[in-house]
Amino acid sequence: MDTEKRELWDRLENEPARAHRALESFLSLPSGDRTLVAAYRYYVDNPNASKPSDTWVAWAHRYAWKERAGAYDAHIDRIRRNAMEEAIEQEAAEQARQAERTRNHLSELMAAGYLKTMDFLEQMDPADMRFSDAVQVARLHIEHVDKFGSGEEGVREDDWTEEDDAEIERIAKEIKSRRNSEEGAQSPEEEDSESDDADEVDSEDSEGDET
Repeated sequence: MDTEKRELWDRLENEPARAHRALESFLSLPSGDRTLVAAYRYYVDNPNASKPSDTWVAWAHRYAWKERAGAYDAHIDRIRRNAMEEAIEQEAAEQARQAERTRNHLSELMAAGYLKTMDFLEQMDPADMRFSDAVQVARLHIEHVDKFGSGEEGVREDDWTEEDDAEIERIAKEIKSRRNSEEGAQSPEEEDSESDDADEVDSEDSEGDET
């Protein structure tokens, strides 16, 4: 028993083969240009044919060409619509993959840049480091972790707190105080040099008085 699903535009049991081939010529035309005359001209390969044969007209009515053509057009529309939806889904999936690759690449760059920056800061003399730069680097890292995550467990979005700000301010003040203290203090060699210069000036003044 034939269990294959048959569509309306398939050959009917009582439909002659020649009649079905004529129907296929009718269906092959665009729906907007589909007429019995146009299909007949295409079928007989004669663009000057004035009208279809009586047999064609009889087949068209007997085997419901108009209704079967409507079902065929709806079938083609479904195929086009499904293909378009599939193409849209594939495009959306590709855009999502590209966005994920971009996000991962940016995360890698930020992490690498942060590690290199920290290595640089660790090798610096704290007295030579600008406070604003250190704070900016730390804030950028915290903002990056909050937005993209660090990929490590235990990282919270509230890692940077007001207490951290206060601690940074305290360290900055300590660095500034130490720098001012170092600039204000003089080494023993500098003090001896200034003392010798003063003695030389006094000696010259004394010689000038004697003359």
